[in-house]
Order: sequence, then C-alpha cells, then structure tokens
Amino acid sequence: MPELPDYSVHVARVSAAHGVKGEVKAFCYSDLPGRMQLLDEVCLRPKQAEPFLTRVLRARQIPHKTIYIVRLQGITDRNQAEAIVGAEITVRASETPQLPDGTYYIDDIIGLQAVTDEGEALGLIVDVLKTGANDVYVLDSDLLVPAIADVVINIDLAEGVVVIKPLPGMFE
Repeated sequence: MPELPDYSVHVARVSAAHGVKGEVKAFCYSDLPGRMQLLDEVCLRPKQAEPFLTRVLRARQIPHKTIYIVRLQGITDRNQAEAIVGAEITVRASETPQLPDGTYYIDDIIGLQAVTDEGEALGLIVDVLKTGANDVYVLDSDLLVPAIADVVINIDLAEGVVVIKPLPGMFE
C-alpha cells in the first residue's frame, strides 16, 4: 500500500471501540465545531498496520467533549474496531479550512525548533498535548512549554522556529 502522503493532516485519534457494531470513539484534535461530521474520505493510520483509505459514514459528538462516536466504512464489528485503537485519522491538506491569523494546525507546530528570546536552543517540538486550559508543546529535550501568549512570543513557520520567553523558574 502506498504511504498516502497527501493525507498529512491529523484530525483525530481512535481512542476506543464503542459497542459491538464496529463504532469507535475518536478524540478530535480540531477546535472547529462539527469538524468530524464534515469528513468524508480519510486515511486511517493504525500503529501496527499499513495505512488505508476509508470513509466516515457517521460521526456524532459526545456533548461538551472533543470525543466523537464514529462509524467507518469497512469496520463492522468490535474486533475490527479494537484493532484500530490508537490509529490516527488524517485528511488531505487541501481539505483543511483556512485558520485565522495567529492559529496553527498541530502538524504545523510539530517539528519546529524552540528557542528562547535570547537565542538559546531548547529542542524540537515533537508533540502537542491538549490539556483543556491550553496546549502544551513537548520538546525532544523533555521540556514542556505551555502554549500561552505570555510564553510563546512568535511562531515563524517559514523559518521553522518558535520563540519562547520562559517564565521565571519554568525550566528549573
């Protein structure tokens, strides 16, 4: 199976099987309301198997959460649903909505170099945690950086850099 590089934008992660008819719970990374209901063809990227294309047949949001109950084409029983737990759901970059200035997709942030406002290299951003209050950038140097305006002072995608002004005692 091809790598499917066009499907590079991570929208959700399958977190659990739901029921016995193949539905799954999916944690949606998007802040856009109803994002999962708008999906059609997606790439499912299981951890231990080759990625494959499928369709979102139905998605319903659990009220007040970023969790959706999703039915995917070809996943028809609980065993198949359990086999894809942990899989990433990705879409084509061309299918993603334009974001307002100052907001970024997680995939845009991962891989950027984090540096202090004094030029000290802190490491590469390898993950973004969604904590509820604010996102947290996880660096390959095991540092955690809160993605808040007081700390993240500039994101330059063209240069591949995030400039951080550490709060007093932040890295001690």
